Amino acid sequence: MSVYSWYCALLLTVFAACATGPGELGKESVDSLMVEIFIDTHLANARAVLGYGSDGAPLDTIIVRRGLSRKEFDHRMAFYAKHPQTYLAVQNQVMDRLGQEIRLVASF
Repeated sequence: MSVYSWYCALLLTVFAACATGPGELGKESVDSLMVEIFIDTHLANARAVLGYGSDGAPLDTIIVRRGLSRKEFDHRMAFYAKHPQTYLAVQNQVMDRLGQEIRLVASF
């Protein structure tokens, strides 16, 4: 290989490493479907604890409403067990969204 070919290969490698993506600016890409499932779970549990109707929906009901099977949900949870930083990013998104909901309700 010529020096020119090595130089081109090096440049391609550097550009590929610098490409922008979901991890840009230190942010993890977040599984929005799992965010919705976790939010629904928190809200269903809160309604049940507070005695607002019988909407203490079991997890299986929530995941089916969101279009996942229990097997798919378990597969995603197994992924999070192996990737705790990704799970943390999802949970941070859940807490941010729930915080927004609280601020909306408190403003009434």
